Amino acid sequence: MSHAVLALAAAVFCAAGCVWSLPAVADVRAREDRPRSRRIAAAGCLTGWGTVALLVPLLLAPVSWKGIGAVAVTGAATATALAARSRVQRAHELREAEEHWVAWGYGVPVRPAPAPSRAFLVWLLPGLVVATAVATAILWSGQADLGRTAAAALTAAGIVSVFLALALAIVDPAAGHAARRGEAPRGRPGRR
Repeated sequence: MSHAVLALAAAVFCAAGCVWSLPAVADVRAREDRPRSRRIAAAGCLTGWGTVALLVPLLLAPVSWKGIGAVAVTGAATATALAARSRVQRAHELREAEEHWVAWGYGVPVRPAPAPSRAFLVWLLPGLVVATAVATAILWSGQADLGRTAAAALTAAGIVSVFLALALAIVDPAAGHAARRGEAPRGRPGRR
């Protein structure tokens, strides 16, 4: 596949990603009006889409695959690190909010359980990424032939199967329906 076709695909993909990147720009521009965790997540989102946008001119220029891969991996790693930092910051913000609720006399609000589909994806998506990386490494390690292609496909299928089995074994579909909802506070403490 030529570099121009990949550049076109990256450009179309990046244009379609505006549904995520434009709200992220709004979050970053809002500064202190948004929680810090949300601004960090927005910076990670913009880093990821910025990396895709940067790949378009690199694919059109005479740059080696190693250079293009280095830019893609660096952008993905940075975006992933920002997303992880955002999750840590969000957990800190939730703990702080719970401490405030307790200090005000309302008790600790009950957090709803995560949706089973989200927990399922948390286990399945890394498997897809690892399977793609391993299959790509197998295919790039030598001449393309039927045996190497079959080995890459079977290895990728095996990795996805392991992660799928983990996702199915760990995620309890009934857990999402049993989530307790906290009662909204009414009036001031002591007044009911």
